[in-house]
Amino acid sequence: MDVYSGTAVKDGRIVGRWGGHCQVIHLKGEELTSQCLITMEVEQGSPTMQSLWTKGAASLDMAITGATGVYRNARGIARFWDIATPDERVRLEILR
Repeated sequence: MDVYSGTAVKDGRIVGRWGGHCQVIHLKGEELTSQCLITMEVEQGSPTMQSLWTKGAASLDMAITGATGVYRNARGIARFWDIATPDERVRLEILR
């Protein structure tokens, strides 16, 4: 299991924090597929995201599966780019 955490930054300003984990669920040669779960805590609530991820993929779409606060009825997609690099970023498209 891999465990991750970091800060949420928007326009150069820290707006929250996030953390999560990925657990390997399938091995095929060198290819690792994991089930991932992430929670992001920002001022108005905490959206949660989950998906399968194949290690080494440059991008990832995660389903927004729930949340607290003003996002409590949220659904949508979180797209991650440049995973596990200093340039990693995410964009949440939240429907309420």
